[in-house]
Amino acid sequence: MRKVTIQSRLGEITGYRNDEFAYFDLFHSKVGRDVRHFVLLKLNIKLMYEPYDWMKNEWYADLIAIEYLENDVIRLKDLYLDIYIEGNGPTYRLVDFEDLAQALMNNETNVQEIEEPLKNLQLFLNNSTFAA
Repeated sequence: MRKVTIQSRLGEITGYRNDEFAYFDLFHSKVGRDVRHFVLLKLNIKLMYEPYDWMKNEWYADLIAIEYLENDVIRLKDLYLDIYIEGNGPTYRLVDFEDLAQALMNNETNVQEIEEPLKNLQLFLNNSTFAA
C-alpha cells in the first residue's frame, strides 16, 4: 500500500492505495467515530460499513467517477446514485435516482461520464455478496 491524497466533496484526505482499491478514515460527527471508506478503483464504487446510526449491519455505497491527477492524488466525484447493501448481500436498494436525473438536467454530469461507472455498478451488484 502506498500513501495517496484523496480529494472529494468530503475534503482532501490522506489515504492508502494499491492497484485495486484505496481507503481512508474520516471522523463522522453524527456517529462520533472514524468511518473507513473503501474505494474500489476499477468499479467506481466507494463503500462504508455502518456509516450512520440508522444503518445497522449495512454497507453504504456511492457511485463515483475517479480521476487520477498525479501518481499520488486521486479525485472522487459523487455521481449521485447510492446503494444500500443489507448485511453481506446480496439484497440491496438503489436510491437517489432523482438526484442523478437532476444532475443530468443541470449538466452537472453527462451520459459519457456515468456510462462506465453504471456498467461497473452492474458488475459490482452481480457480485455483491461480501465475506463476513
